[in-house]
Parts: sequence; structure tokens; C-alpha cells
Amino acid sequence: MVAQVKGVVVSGVAGLVIRVEVEVAQGLPSVGVIGLADAAVGESKWRVRSAIGNAGCKWPAARVTIGLSPADIPKHGTSLDLPIAVGVLLATEQIPKDCARDATFIGELGLDGALRPFRAALPAAIAAKRCGISRVYVAPGSARQVAVVPGVEVVVIRDLEHLVSVLRGESLADAIPEADAIGAMTSTVDMCDIRGHAHGRFALEVAAAGSHHLSLLGPPGVGKTMLAERLPTILPDLDEQTAIDVTSIHAVAGRLPLAAGLVRRPPFEAPHHSASATALLGTVRGRHTIPGALTLAHGGVLFLDEAPEFSRPCLEGLRQPMESGIVRIMRAAESVDLPAQFQLVLAANPCPCGFAVGKGASCRCTAMAKRRYGERLSGPLRDRIDIRLEVLRPTMGELAAQVGDSSVQIAERVSRARTRAAVRFREMPWSVNSHLPAGELRRKWAPDASGCALLIEAERGGLSLRGADRVMRVAWTLADLCEVDVPSRDHIAMALGLRGADRGPTDD
Repeated sequence: MVAQVKGVVVSGVAGLVIRVEVEVAQGLPSVGVIGLADAAVGESKWRVRSAIGNAGCKWPAARVTIGLSPADIPKHGTSLDLPIAVGVLLATEQIPKDCARDATFIGELGLDGALRPFRAALPAAIAAKRCGISRVYVAPGSARQVAVVPGVEVVVIRDLEHLVSVLRGESLADAIPEADAIGAMTSTVDMCDIRGHAHGRFALEVAAAGSHHLSLLGPPGVGKTMLAERLPTILPDLDEQTAIDVTSIHAVAGRLPLAAGLVRRPPFEAPHHSASATALLGTVRGRHTIPGALTLAHGGVLFLDEAPEFSRPCLEGLRQPMESGIVRIMRAAESVDLPAQFQLVLAANPCPCGFAVGKGASCRCTAMAKRRYGERLSGPLRDRIDIRLEVLRPTMGELAAQVGDSSVQIAERVSRARTRAAVRFREMPWSVNSHLPAGELRRKWAPDASGCALLIEAERGGLSLRGADRVMRVAWTLADLCEVDVPSRDHIAMALGLRGADRGPTDD
């Protein structure tokens, strides 16, 4: 007899539904697993055999063949333990034959039959729902993640004996446990902590309203990191789909407790400047995909402090994901696309010593040292930055001035601006100004005549075509903050001012 059960493995940061086929036939007692299974999947036959015996069921004294389909796709991990056990029980008629219809089983089995949680249960459940599977059997530790997927019935199982009893209709599944309050954590920093830096606070507000990339250039200790760390506090909560995607990524990366709920707040990733290109972009190691900092920052902020100190491959590796929102990892055996729709914030000193500001009287760097330092941030990378801000030391008067608006007050303005953009783009596949394609930008969403005239003057003055597009996107964000329907010449002028001159570290 051949039994079929649905299981799920993880491929990249997404789930892949696997059809588990179990045949129990006459022959010498043996167990074989076929279908490009790795060592963890191959060892499942011993875990399943012990679990079935300890659950009060019988292991067949026959030849057992376990096939994993699609057979040409590598399978790894321990999430197929439970569907293999269910397949054996179905093939030996120890549970009702229709109990696995429209259902998938996710989890690792202990030798005693205990069901252990699977850290990537959320992407696994999403894959199951995409394939039309409406019922998912999981361990209590994975139930909260799976419960956030709409249209999926979550059946909570303690162990294999409990599962057999539930499938036979002899007992009920457990209740879904309460989630840890991961998404409800409050930040310990606030925009009102910043004294002075009125221009920097405004630039952060514009960047948050339009999800624009931002660079901060200034001497050490002036407040660049302080500004960057407060950007997530004025960003709106993640929408439902983005929250599911972010939670899936962090679950696969092992960054979340197994019983956590959805991540509601935008993530903030700040890798050290000694990080390798692999750590930033991600990699494929064996058959496992390891997300990098760009993917972990999906839906949130990627902050590179001391940006010129990062290696050249790290910095140049940012260019394509900044445009496409995807990191494509190419290896000889396979190619993996990882989501990377992040908001980049760069912080840099003007020179190696950091004091080449103003007249640069305090700077002791040689001309060659300044030049080499400035060349670490390439022109194409700087051209992709929407807002380029020079952060100067506040005066005593600015430091003594009244405290500015709090993060809550600024976040309300940001939310209103994003709502205006979302309504404007309600029939489009994007919702923020920074994602507006260049072709659509010039064809449907151009500024008014005076704004276009100023933009043409800027292009004649050396502004690149990509730079002009980014200026228009920032102008739309400024118009949304001002609650104006179409950007004017003033908005274009302000966007050009926020973009600044094409200046990097040590440029005079």
C-alpha cells in the first residue's frame, strides 16, 4: 500500500511543499529514503521508528520505502519527520485513510515521540496555504507563528501519541498558546533626545515619509549615529504582508523565539564595518541559505556606520539591491533570490581623522590619505542616495533651544504623508514614493511646469538622470508632507537642497 502525505521544507527563506510517499511492501524488513534527502532527512527514519514505537503504535515488519517528491529538489532539515510518521501509520492502516487530506504536518520528532517546534514554521505554513492546504498540524512552540497566516486552521499537537488520538477522533487538539510580545516592544530612544540638528531632524522626517536612502557626513561625535538610530522610531508599523515576510526571514535566520508572534516594527540592522560581503549579502552554504544583513533589514533600516571603512565588495554589493529590492545569490549549484527592500542610512567622517570640515584647520590628514578615503564610496553608490546631509556641530544656542517634536508627533506626520502616497498609488504595485519606477515617474507623476524647468536647469548643471529621478521622488514626499497634490518649483528646490552637492568624504 502507498500513502501520501504533505510536508514542507525551507528553500531560501520560503517554504516548499513536499509530497511524502510511503510504501509498505513484502520483503526483508528495511527502510529506504529517496528523493535527494540530506543527512538530517535520511536520519529521520530512525527517529520516526522509535517515535512510532513509543507512541503505542507498531512499526511494520516489512520493506518500507519513503519517497520525497519533487525528487530532483534537495531536501534538508527535520521538518519532514512528522509527515513521514503519518505516512507510515497511513500505509499500515493504523489511522483513518482520509485524515491527511487537505492537511500538512510540520515538526521534528524525538525518540520518545515528542513533537518539537520548527523555527521556520511560518514560511512553511505560507507555502502550504499557497498550495491550497487549509489545515496545518504543528507543535505548541510553532503554533503562534502559523496562526497569523489567514485561512489556515492550526492544529496544535504535543506528541505523536496525541496526534494519533486526534486523527482517530478520540481527543481534541491543544489550544494555541499566547505569543511573546515581540512585536509590541517599545523603543528606548526618541527624537526628542536630539538637541539641535533641526536640519537633520527634518531630513529624517522626509526620509521616513518616502522611504528614501540617506547619508550623513560629519565629524566624529557630532550626532550622526544618534540621528540614524532614531529613524525607526518615526517609521509606521509594518503592514500585514510585510510583517509576515519579516517574521519569516528572522525565523529562518534563528533571530526570533519559537513562540514569538509577528514582528510589527521595522527592523534595524547595524553591522560592524569589519563585516564581510557574505555577512551583508547572504550566502548558500551546502544546501542551506543564510540571509545576510540586507535581507534581515527587509522592511526596515540598514545602517552602515563608518561606511568608508567597509570593504569594497560590501559597498558595491549594495548597488543592485538598492534598485531592485532583491539580493540574488549565484552559486554553481543553484541561484537564490532573497528579499532586501530596505532603507539605507550611511554615516561617514569627512576624512580619516574626521576633522576636514569648514576650513579644515584641525585636519592633519595628507592629501593622498583624504583622496583614498573619499574613493571608498564610489560615485555610482553616492548617486543612489536620495538625501545627502552634512551634519555639523550644533551651536550653543541650538543646544539650549527648546526640545523638538517627539517621535510620536513626527510619526503622525509621516503616517499622513504615507497615506496620501498610498491613496495616490492605490492601483499600483507600490505605495511609497521611493519605489516609483523612473518611467512612470516622468510619464505620469512629473512636477508642475515650474518644477520641471528647475529640474532641467539642474540636469544642465551636471545632475545625472538617476539623480533627477531621485530628486523628483523626494519632491513628491515633500509635497505629501505639505499636503499638496503636485510638487512645485519650491519642492524641487528643497529636494535639490536635501540631495546636496555630489560630495563625499574629503571632497572639497
